[in-house]
Amino acid sequence: MIKQDRKTIGKTNVISVYFDAEFFFERGLHSFQRYDFPKALKYFRKSVDLDPHHSKYLVHLAAVYTELGNYEESNRLLTFIVNSIDSCFTDCYYYMANNYAHLGNFDQAERYALLYIQESHDGIYVEEAEELLDFICFELDREPRELDQENQLIVQHEKARIALEQGKFVEATRLLKEMVEEHPHFLAARNNLALSYYYLGKYDEAMGVIEEILERDQANLHALCNLAVFLYHKEKQEEAKQLLAGLKKVQPFHPEHQYKLATTLGILGEDQRAFELFSSLSKRGLMEDSSLYHYMAVASYNIGREAKALEYWTKLKQLNPSCEIAEYYLNILEDKELIQTTERLPYHYQLPFDVQLKKMDWFVNGRIPKNLMQDPLIRSSLLWSLRYGDRDTKLQVLQSFELLADEEVEEALRQFILEKEEEDYIKKVAIFVLRQIGAKTPYTANLCGHLIEIDQQTIEERFPHWMENWQKVSNCLRKYMEGQYDLLEHQEAQTIWSSFLEQIYPDLPQIRKAEGWAAAIEYYMLVRKKKKVSKIEIAERYDISVQTLSKNLDLLKQAFS
Repeated sequence: MIKQDRKTIGKTNVISVYFDAEFFFERGLHSFQRYDFPKALKYFRKSVDLDPHHSKYLVHLAAVYTELGNYEESNRLLTFIVNSIDSCFTDCYYYMANNYAHLGNFDQAERYALLYIQESHDGIYVEEAEELLDFICFELDREPRELDQENQLIVQHEKARIALEQGKFVEATRLLKEMVEEHPHFLAARNNLALSYYYLGKYDEAMGVIEEILERDQANLHALCNLAVFLYHKEKQEEAKQLLAGLKKVQPFHPEHQYKLATTLGILGEDQRAFELFSSLSKRGLMEDSSLYHYMAVASYNIGREAKALEYWTKLKQLNPSCEIAEYYLNILEDKELIQTTERLPYHYQLPFDVQLKKMDWFVNGRIPKNLMQDPLIRSSLLWSLRYGDRDTKLQVLQSFELLADEEVEEALRQFILEKEEEDYIKKVAIFVLRQIGAKTPYTANLCGHLIEIDQQTIEERFPHWMENWQKVSNCLRKYMEGQYDLLEHQEAQTIWSSFLEQIYPDLPQIRKAEGWAAAIEYYMLVRKKKKVSKIEIAERYDISVQTLSKNLDLLKQAFS
């Protein structure tokens, strides 16, 4: 072995090579052209991970899924492209038509083939789309349809439904309201509008839409299922039980209705009946949707049939080798200690939110990176968890919302702070986030059991606007703590300052130097959190003397003793 001179160790020049999304795309394209689809899948997925909103990478990933027979995943990506990235990428409609044809869903295949021809009169696939339509009409033994108003309405409804799935509840609400106004008898849009209101926390509006549907069709199964979920989450147990008793007796014929009823009953704890309905779907040969394998597995597990659960998750893993959901639950079944403490699994075709938070080094400096938060699954999980998560989860979600400063988040936060049942502290953190993302005042919040309006004068923890020196301390805290603490610690420091002023009122101190008080508050907060810190270190950072810090710290301690 050649020995390296010790003096040269650590001095060699190592040049790190950065592999970007385009590098992996080119490798994937090479494998795709050689018909090595598993390897192409690996490379295309890597390029999408590095650049998740590039249509070229996404459409090639969709193409690989098609070649591997995973048509549902392919269509999910294609729908995401035309609805969220590039509405002019109309070739996606033709690809979707082919996928639906492979799945045997000729009505949907016809719809998207017609849509492609309408949107791309001179498109490169027009001839192929017409041949596909001829084949579909031969299979269905009828004349071809036109893309009439009904079909256009369905396509518009599909866009709204996708927005709903992606957690874009404000956008979905806008689209669905327009559809309901223009087509009042289109009850599917009304049902999704009710869900959209519900996810935004507008419970009364959601219930109002459900009542309108049931007035028009008292046996509308989607409306009854949605109503049962709404009642359950609002803890109206008696009403929910009465409705559930009726739903358990329903024997739907249409697969879509059967699917809706099964998932609803599963969510509400009626696992045995859910299992029966899912089993019926599988016997009818309707297992093309990979999520159905997951629901079958969950229902099996929840009624104590672990061997069946193992069978269905294994099938899901075989159908979609990259499915993290199947892998996660298969690992649960292998962990004997964990399985003994896991009584019941949730009916959500996604990883549990706490598991998602721990994956992929999501948290960077206490926050989820913005590129990850744009993922539809993560985004909808965050918005859902703000409503129905536990206390710690809600605080984590709020902390991450600083990076999602858009209309959806602002609307969700404004609705959240109106909730009577929600803890005041968490609502105050939400108000703090609204301020951080630049949401315009006033904010209307339900605090201490009363509706109050928070305007620009009261936003700084109820500081009077004219007391500029008090305000300077608050601003100073934000300036010196920026980049060193997370959102909750920022909020805690501001709360200490406002609580101190409330405690000593009307004997308020003179503020000669804001930095002296800000330093004392930061130090006091760290001591309360039992974190090691020296007065010298804090004083130097704020450019004050240790004596000034100690004097103000003593006043803080006296007020809170």
